[in-house]
Amino acid sequence: MLLNFHLPQYFNKSVRREIGELYASSAISNMALAVVMLFEPIFLYSVLNYTVPKILLFMAVVYAVYIITIPYGAKFASVFGYRHSIALSVPFQVFYWFALLSSVNHPNLAFFGAVIFGIQKSFYWPGFHSVMARYGQQEQVGREFSMVYAIISISHVVGPLVGGLLSQYFGIPAAFLFSAVLYCCSIIPILTAQEIFIPKIYKFSDTLELYKSYPKKFIGYLGFGEELIVLTIWPIFIYLIVKDYEGTGFLATMASLAAALLALFLGKITDQYTKRILIKIGAFMSSLVWVARFIATSVMSVFVIDSLSRASKEIDFIPISTLTYLRAEATHVVPYAVFFEQSLAIGKLIACILGIILFSLTGSFMVLFILAAVFSLLYMYI
Repeated sequence: MLLNFHLPQYFNKSVRREIGELYASSAISNMALAVVMLFEPIFLYSVLNYTVPKILLFMAVVYAVYIITIPYGAKFASVFGYRHSIALSVPFQVFYWFALLSSVNHPNLAFFGAVIFGIQKSFYWPGFHSVMARYGQQEQVGREFSMVYAIISISHVVGPLVGGLLSQYFGIPAAFLFSAVLYCCSIIPILTAQEIFIPKIYKFSDTLELYKSYPKKFIGYLGFGEELIVLTIWPIFIYLIVKDYEGTGFLATMASLAAALLALFLGKITDQYTKRILIKIGAFMSSLVWVARFIATSVMSVFVIDSLSRASKEIDFIPISTLTYLRAEATHVVPYAVFFEQSLAIGKLIACILGIILFSLTGSFMVLFILAAVFSLLYMYI
């Protein structure tokens, strides 16, 4: 188990037990998520026959629910413990997948799954961010988060290929069922040890004060609207080019190979150099890559663009997260976690609404990619 370990030449100090447990849980949960994450929007598109605007409406429901419910998830995490909040999110994730599967004969029932997914996020992310901010060590918090991101990247190397093979030869439901079983195992590392926790009262007014204190940060976090496009629309675009589940999963796997090592390298950079400079560079590169998607007309060009997209994302995402955890620890962990997640959820909701309008008017994926490029530039305000 990944508990209190030390990687020579990478971490300056041994990682605290709580972070080690989070690594172990993240390794399992992200592998489960990676198996189906790429195929969730494809499932909505190819199996439920949702149009692009309807898929964006589905995601709008997810983030509208999330914006409303995250303060209640934060209250739970503050009273009952961060890891217990993460654990409680597990059944909601599983119920979400089963809601999608049960909607095959009644497609509109999937929107019930969207509500469940929004609630799942409300329990998971306040707990996750609070553990990272509370137990991360300031002088190496960039490396500690980059290790989590490397775990995610490794999952994205293996997961899409597994999901593609399962979907191609056994059907998408098999991939969802496999992920659900695996995801349930992620609860084991975070509940094997007793959580030493002092309950605190969380008030949403504390988060409101952060909106007043950091208006530019709020604008910057709205930039995560581009992440909504890359996770929801870009997989559908890949599927339309590649034309089968196995090929789609293989392409995503190959594009993710370099990301795992790059995440570890960037972690050291974020602890040693100016994070805001890296964020600006990453935001600019991300915006350029979005515009460059007009050349993505073949499998090879899609592979190149996807690889560049993942690389540019890491350049800004790891410094953004590092700064977020440092600010959270310096202020009040849970209110800042809510501020961060609620702000990015608002950005994603805005991206959904604008995407619905723009695609309904033009029917063009390129217009959505340009929208994502504009959102990417907002990262510079963080």
